[in-house]
Amino acid sequence: MVGLGTIMSAMSVVQIQPVQAVADPGGPGRGVVPSIARRRSWLPIALVAIVIVIAGSMFAAWSNARPKNFGIVDEGKIYRSGELTPAALGRVASQYHIRTIVDLGAYEPGSAEEARMQRTADALGLTRYVLRLEGDATGNPNNYVHALKLMNDPGKQPVLVHCSAGAQRTGCLVMLHRHIVQGRPYGEVFHEAIRHRHEAADNPYLLLMLAEWSEKIAEAYRTGSQIPGVEPIPAPTPTSIPTSTPAFSATPASSPTTSAK
Repeated sequence: MVGLGTIMSAMSVVQIQPVQAVADPGGPGRGVVPSIARRRSWLPIALVAIVIVIAGSMFAAWSNARPKNFGIVDEGKIYRSGELTPAALGRVASQYHIRTIVDLGAYEPGSAEEARMQRTADALGLTRYVLRLEGDATGNPNNYVHALKLMNDPGKQPVLVHCSAGAQRTGCLVMLHRHIVQGRPYGEVFHEAIRHRHEAADNPYLLLMLAEWSEKIAEAYRTGSQIPGVEPIPAPTPTSIPTSTPAFSATPASSPTTSAK
């Protein structure tokens, strides 16, 4: 929202130039009033245009630094979001003292976005892990086993888990955490997935994934193993800086808007 001070500052730069009387063929002095009226009629339009430009710039800066679909899972330990701009990641890392990122496949492997996020994490001193799952929350369930281990490791907390939208893969992981680690029934925590933009009608596969794999994921997590009969996945290691990446800015901004648990 543009404050009164901003609008007043914008108005102060608009200087009204002296109006020169222009001779009117219709008679002496008759051209002065119409000339003043025409100039004054443009003043409100100019002021509105300036305010619109300032408001647009402020909104663009706010939007760039605002973390997508951000939420607190366990205060001081686990946080969630969608994919983040460098500015938004810097903002979240600064406010919540993030140490570790668990990326569930937000970016295409080898893409400029993937490279930028890695360089941003490195610049901020964050350790980043990537566990690739499908956008509908399906994929190798051993990735969820590894993700649960990473996010619940005290030596890696506070942890930020995220995917692209922060709704499907992240939503499934958070529900697994609530059920397996916290012992809460799925019916009690499903509302959290809805609040973070999961829509069962549009993506029924998340619940199907939970129905088929939840107990096997729980067993593997508790025993420190992987799910039998499923392709094993090597223990995740921190990702590294690609050889060529675009420039970025990770300057932290003000506090993000959070959603409750």
